[in-house]
Amino acid sequence: MANRSQRQRGAILIAFSILLIVVLGFIGLALDVGQVIGRKTELQNLADNAALAAAAELVGTPEGLLVAVERAKHSAADRSVWRRRMEGAILSDASIRFASASDAPASEWYVAGAVPDPATALFARVDTQANTPSLGQVATAFLGAWSPALRTLDTRARAVAGRSSLHLTPLAICALSGSAASARTNAALLPAVELLEYGFRRGVAYNLLKLNAHGAVPEHFVLNPLGQPGLVGPSQQVSESSVLPFVCSGTVLYRRIGSAQVHVHRPFPSALWPAFNARFNQYAGSGCHPVTAPPDMNIRAYPNTAANWWMMNMPDAPSALSSGNPLLSVADPESNATPPAVGSYGPLWSFGRAARYSNPKPAGGYLSFAISDWAKLYPAAPTAPVAKSLYPSDKAPYLTTAYQTAPSGNTGVAQRRLLHIALLACPLPAGNDVLAQVRGIGRFFMTAPASNGMLSAEFAGLANEGSLLGPAELLQ
Repeated sequence: MANRSQRQRGAILIAFSILLIVVLGFIGLALDVGQVIGRKTELQNLADNAALAAAAELVGTPEGLLVAVERAKHSAADRSVWRRRMEGAILSDASIRFASASDAPASEWYVAGAVPDPATALFARVDTQANTPSLGQVATAFLGAWSPALRTLDTRARAVAGRSSLHLTPLAICALSGSAASARTNAALLPAVELLEYGFRRGVAYNLLKLNAHGAVPEHFVLNPLGQPGLVGPSQQVSESSVLPFVCSGTVLYRRIGSAQVHVHRPFPSALWPAFNARFNQYAGSGCHPVTAPPDMNIRAYPNTAANWWMMNMPDAPSALSSGNPLLSVADPESNATPPAVGSYGPLWSFGRAARYSNPKPAGGYLSFAISDWAKLYPAAPTAPVAKSLYPSDKAPYLTTAYQTAPSGNTGVAQRRLLHIALLACPLPAGNDVLAQVRGIGRFFMTAPASNGMLSAEFAGLANEGSLLGPAELLQ
């Protein structure tokens, strides 16, 4: 009986020993796998943050690429993402690459110094497997006892980030001329001449819904906010319901336009004008929401009847009047042989000043005219507009407390009233949906809320497409 009991205890001890070895093996496996998973998580966080940091600096220039590399390296060196938040990591140039598409093949991802065209480098990729020194090696504690090949395990992470939108209003109009910079001669100003940019004068307001440099009928278009450059998209993409949220936000889902043609639809729907007025904190009937379409920080309309108006002559319309064939603002014609009525110009210099033409363009930008030049710049009958002494000397009225009204109930965002509008090479072919060449992107400051057939906006110069890129996003 005693021998039987001893044999049972011996069998249990053997079984327990075997089970203990198995359990310890699983514990060891769990610990080693846990190390690998932990390292993988750290690497992915590191790659995500570094790719986002790099993508935020991609503005289409070689300098932007170099800054992107530095930002990625700086992000990886932050102690908050690596080695259990104890130290930073060193990224090598080979692990940071750039391409023109997020899904570009491996052969089309380049290090910063080898990118063929920086203007098309819109996406950044961080791949830790390509890094020197290696970041993904994990020394095992238990698996190495089973096999020398398991003493070190490798893991990796890859992240791709880029921009998928442009701060571009889905309204397009015709450029008034084909020249990005030309001179507007006015005998009273000589030897100085005024700068025209695609035919537009800085500091002058235009009705963007009543212009046509090639006829007497207004031409304005929907810029397809969902399309791809070079293709005419389906009709649903330019329907009022599809376009409305993009008018509210002032964005389109283009990664880049560059020299490609874009799909435009004529005309711009009259029903969508209330969406522009969200910028003035007017949401009734707009279809916009203050979270995705916040008001401007200054919602004061120009002109107004306040005593501190900055012009001696009160404009009789919120925008320069348009008439004739071609259909142009009264401020546009080269000849001022028949000066317009004094009120026809609309508000002047509410956001920016008229500029002096110079070729080549000065390194610091075009110089501005002085307020004392108004009478020569804007002849009118019976007298020309004159700037009051109240016109601020150091900044535009828009930025001056005396000419500001803050929105109530919603948080304002600076320069929301500034619309970025595609200027098209016109005339365009007949038809509702056509492809058009974008000559440039104009900056237009809304001087007053829109109404049916009236979108009053002061020209404020041209914008570089690289400055209009939307926020960087993780794409892979």
